[in-house]
Amino acid sequence: MKNIKNEKRKIISSVTLAVVALVWGTTFAVIKDTLSIVQPFSLMMLRFGFSALLLSIFYLGKIKKAKIKDIKNGSIIGIFMFLAFYFLIISIKNTTVSKVSFIIGAYVLIVPFLAWVINKKKPDKYAVAGAVLATIGLGFLTIEKGVAFNVWDIAAVCCSFFFAAHMIAIEKYGKDSDPILITVIQFIVTAVIFVFLTGCFEGYDFSILPRIKWTLGYLVVISTVISFAVQTAVQRYISSTSTALILTLQSVFGAIFAVWYLNERMTFQMGIGCALVFTAIVTQETKWKFLTKKD
Repeated sequence: MKNIKNEKRKIISSVTLAVVALVWGTTFAVIKDTLSIVQPFSLMMLRFGFSALLLSIFYLGKIKKAKIKDIKNGSIIGIFMFLAFYFLIISIKNTTVSKVSFIIGAYVLIVPFLAWVINKKKPDKYAVAGAVLATIGLGFLTIEKGVAFNVWDIAAVCCSFFFAAHMIAIEKYGKDSDPILITVIQFIVTAVIFVFLTGCFEGYDFSILPRIKWTLGYLVVISTVISFAVQTAVQRYISSTSTALILTLQSVFGAIFAVWYLNERMTFQMGIGCALVFTAIVTQETKWKFLTKKD
């Protein structure tokens, strides 16, 4: 009976996490569209500023009990979160959402190699094969008119790297602290740095708030506060490997949503690249065991 209950929890958690991936996939196009109204650093400042404020209100009791260790660990993780979203916003502003969403989705391929450096755990042959396939796929995605990479493609790759680093940082520094508290501190650190960047490069203009109130509300409440809270909750019932694989669906959803919402064009070459990246992810995360699974 207990095993059946656990299996149901795993299934519900997996489906719920897939919904989170869907939400995060749509944010690529939503952010791209919103950047026609608001500057990139300003949008990130508002997104994480309001997210930090909401979580701080909901979990004020936890924040009051925060220790120096919690603040230190959360701040380290928060720096990686900031770097990931810094490269995310500048890449989305300057290239297509379809391409960005798939390049960034390759972060799951970087994780085992960073873990090798940090945790001294060597990746297996499936991880190596996945990395090779992903490299070829990224080539198909980014080669345009004979040019292998442009600066904005490199920015998307950097974003993918720092999302991977963010996951490793959570594994290394987040296990000894309350996950909600760590999330709040991450948001605060990210918001503060974007406040600084906004002041230095864009200037503060809050007059645009009425024009982006619904979009900002979606990014803050649905895409950030609720989604991160849900992710934290469901990861108690499914493995980190399964979590990483399910969340890569945001890249697929991101590309599909961009074609529909922004009328972007998915070329045949990009389709091949997307297929290779997806195959690389499946290779690494499943090792194709489902093909030999017996009843």
